[in-house]
Amino acid sequence: MSDTTSNWPGNDDGIIDAEPARPVEDDDVAPSRAERARSTAYGSRFTAVYLGLALVAGIGVGAFLVTLMRPDKVESAPTPAQFKPLQKGELGARELAGAMQRKYRLPNGNELVEVLTSRNTLQDGQGGYFRVRYQSVEPKDAAGAPDTRLLTPSSSIHYDLCGGGEECALPGEYTPQEESLLRREGLELAVRTFRNDDVIDNVAVFLNPAQAKAPWAGYALVFDRKELQRTHPELLERPLGATLPDESRTLRPNQLNANHAARIDSLTLPYLYLYRYKILGGRDALMQLQPTNTNS
Repeated sequence: MSDTTSNWPGNDDGIIDAEPARPVEDDDVAPSRAERARSTAYGSRFTAVYLGLALVAGIGVGAFLVTLMRPDKVESAPTPAQFKPLQKGELGARELAGAMQRKYRLPNGNELVEVLTSRNTLQDGQGGYFRVRYQSVEPKDAAGAPDTRLLTPSSSIHYDLCGGGEECALPGEYTPQEESLLRREGLELAVRTFRNDDVIDNVAVFLNPAQAKAPWAGYALVFDRKELQRTHPELLERPLGATLPDESRTLRPNQLNANHAARIDSLTLPYLYLYRYKILGGRDALMQLQPTNTNS
């Protein structure tokens, strides 16, 4: 090949042949291809880096939010909200009785007892009532009248705990666990009554499933507000769950272990009495109470 015109054999008309096409040197287009390649590479790298940074930032923000929302320490499950009556007096006591009746259960899931509520009255057997105006706390050894304490409650609530059996008995054998649970229910009724209504100064809870021997009518937990404030102020001042163990939404006898039973004993036996009534003429009655530390 030559850069000048050549006469080829048979080329008589003198037509000048165009210079044959040469392959374009790579250097003519290499910069543009390389530039595109670099641009693509930079773009890909930029995208990857951006996505990476975004991912890291997202993880960081998420971890920060989790840290903010996480409590400083793991806390136990909160105690269920306690029922609070909407009313005072006997109506409030009935509301509370219904809630406690649903809370305390037999092993089969049925309610432990029915809880009946009244003011401090006693039926006379003829559709009328005696007003229980007085409570006399007699000495356990019955040493004499001078040792008897006389209480005159101004506003008292009575709760009758009655099982589903004959004469309010619990079904089957009356077990120590059921007896402890029954007294725990009585204690909770009294404490919540005092807390709900400042006017109430006396609560009596009749434990009808526990049978007493004559001449006594039965067993009762009797709480005087002033005495309770003096002997066990924590019951009125602290959350009940901090004083009584196993503050669950429902309670059954098999949930009470030896420690629970011992704590219930310490908080209820000082207020456990044998009781009977004495009519004082007219329409008044006296509830005679004798302290006991046993259920025999």
